[in-house]
Amino acid sequence: MNCFQIIKSVLDEAYSQIPGDEAQKDSEIKDALEYLRNEYARLSNGSIIDYSFATTRFAYIYVYVTSHANLVCSMIQKNQDICNLFDNQKVNVACIGGGPGSDFLGILKYLMINQKSPTVKFQLCDKEKTWAESWSDVDNMIDPEFRISTSYLPLDVTEQDDWKPYTKYFQSDLFTMIYFMSEVLSLRHLANEYFDNLFSQAKPKSLFLFIDNNHHQFYSWFDDLAKTHNIKIIDKGEGSNSLPSDEEKLDLGIYFQKFSSPKIRANIAYRIGQKE
Repeated sequence: MNCFQIIKSVLDEAYSQIPGDEAQKDSEIKDALEYLRNEYARLSNGSIIDYSFATTRFAYIYVYVTSHANLVCSMIQKNQDICNLFDNQKVNVACIGGGPGSDFLGILKYLMINQKSPTVKFQLCDKEKTWAESWSDVDNMIDPEFRISTSYLPLDVTEQDDWKPYTKYFQSDLFTMIYFMSEVLSLRHLANEYFDNLFSQAKPKSLFLFIDNNHHQFYSWFDDLAKTHNIKIIDKGEGSNSLPSDEEKLDLGIYFQKFSSPKIRANIAYRIGQKE
């Protein structure tokens, strides 16, 4: 099963939960698609995106999650340190800002392609609690050979009282940050304390996977944190990336006919780091 096929199942459930008749739903989803396009174009200028509406979450999953998940998969494939991590019997992954599901779906695809089946616990750390509705039962959609579980950790990285009580996830083996730091860049003055705490408290030898828009403002923030907190950058790059041929947009079914094409190309910056 590829990413588009899993996402189609998630979208079916999400679509059924949007109130109104079909015409009303489709109209609101199209508005949400336009909203996301406009707001992402303004991220570097301080745009803040609101995911509290079901239509906005549907639109994000439809357009972006497959592209981002495949980026995660491809970055893992090319880095032996992360590949080796999934040869262990148990792996704990903290997905920072990972509510939309790109992080764990990309890892799941890597496991499927390479026929690896460790027990993987994903902790989705995100401010928007309703993302949990999309992914809490994803393990029921896949072959039971792949032993994964997801739990949701509701935390706002800009509110110290919100994130400070949670510490167990610092013991994760892998921390992923997929298109998250760009979304909170305009709140960097509030979020810096959270990231300083995370990077300093992460256990030795833990790995970090950062993927985001190819803009100096975004990746330099990660680079500065890594330098300050002894995170050795073991791989990095910037450039364009496309969906692999095994992802077929027609697997999105009726949604592909109704809405604009999902994202198939991305201009990214990535970093893979390890805590020393």
